[in-house]
Amino acid sequence: MAKVYISKIDTNYEDAVQSALKFLYWESIIPRGVKVFIKPNLTYPTYSPGVTTSPEFIEAVIKVISSRTDKIIVGESDGGYRGWPADMAFKGHNLLDICKKYGVRLINLSTQPCTSFSLNLSKGKINLKLPTLLMAEIDVFITLPVPKIHQVTTFSGAIKNQWGCIPDSMRLLNHPYFDELILEINRLLKVRLALADGKYFLNKTGPMLGGIPVFKNLIIGSNSIGALDAVLCQIMGINYNNIRYLRFASKNGWIPPEENTKINISPDIYYDQKFYLKRSLRSRFVCWAFDRPWAVKMIWDSLLGAYIHRLLYLIAGNPVKDIVKEMENIKGM
Repeated sequence: MAKVYISKIDTNYEDAVQSALKFLYWESIIPRGVKVFIKPNLTYPTYSPGVTTSPEFIEAVIKVISSRTDKIIVGESDGGYRGWPADMAFKGHNLLDICKKYGVRLINLSTQPCTSFSLNLSKGKINLKLPTLLMAEIDVFITLPVPKIHQVTTFSGAIKNQWGCIPDSMRLLNHPYFDELILEINRLLKVRLALADGKYFLNKTGPMLGGIPVFKNLIIGSNSIGALDAVLCQIMGINYNNIRYLRFASKNGWIPPEENTKINISPDIYYDQKFYLKRSLRSRFVCWAFDRPWAVKMIWDSLLGAYIHRLLYLIAGNPVKDIVKEMENIKGM
């Protein structure tokens, strides 16, 4: 049976993580001495509430899991659309010091050897590459999403967090196949546990800039990424059937029926405002293009697309590149 745990973070992250894992019978999921991979959401080069998994949450998870095993790996891929190297996000989230403190291996998935998969999807055949490490060496995969509104997929949670396991920073070229592909990625990775850093949710837009952080002070954990996303949507006042990829996931058995999900407390208790998506004209255009392979190729992977983006950045600026330059100017970054 799928289990979901929801609680306020009353004292500290560590106690909250411990309580969540106890409810999920984590000792049966993580035997002693197994190799564990932890996937945070580092979709921005520095910590930003509601945007990335907080360093404190990552450290708490590492500390608790290390009581079961000393074989822990934390990893993330380079930022999308050649945004920034994962190593910059590691430094921006203090992960070098945290992982050193606990003897944890920290890896950039974009630098790892890969295994190729040929997938026949409804929109066509694609070749997917995933880090071989995740396929061959990991016993337990744990994902640490941040609940947020997303300008393209509307909602981002536990299922979507594994999109960042695609090591190619141009993974956006696969976006026309997203609904099916994200499930294939999760199937291959065999995610066992999901712990959402719900201290802040993100409203209005995301996954990065422009959203409104909403302080919820929650931890939400589950042994089912689909059940977790359904509960997160409920807390945010979203019908997950209105989220296309979640509707597809539900039809394909990834989201268990409510009667087959054990929850420690009703999610409705933590609903206090309806989350919404406010798309700009630019994001509407991006959404239209992301559904069409030819448009994605032309806009993001062609000479014409390069000129279009250069013009847009001249007009509206590129805040991601600005912060990357700022970080590069800081000694050691």
